[in-house]
Amino acid sequence: MLINAAIAVFFSGCSTPDQHSFNADYNENLLTKPVYFIEDREATSFTVTVKEGTRSDGPERITDVKAAASTVAKAECQKLGWEKWDLNYIEDHNRGWMHVVVAKVTRQ
Repeated sequence: MLINAAIAVFFSGCSTPDQHSFNADYNENLLTKPVYFIEDREATSFTVTVKEGTRSDGPERITDVKAAASTVAKAECQKLGWEKWDLNYIEDHNRGWMHVVVAKVTRQ
């Protein structure tokens, strides 16, 4: 009975968006193997979250995730037909060993 309750809570809890491999989706070979997801899609904005997929202690831990966020945002804006848009980092921090950025992309 307790196991059934735990399973029910697990499956009914917060759902997380599907994470995608940046390197696979964009034919890149970034050292930190960033993973990303897009959420909060609205008519004039969306959010991109990118984090390290593989641990690194060098400067690429920051530059890789920011480069990936910018590339994902640009590609998504092109899909949406947006010619002008802004990318603003609303989170930029370390979560344990991984660097994470969250960017809000807004159509101009």
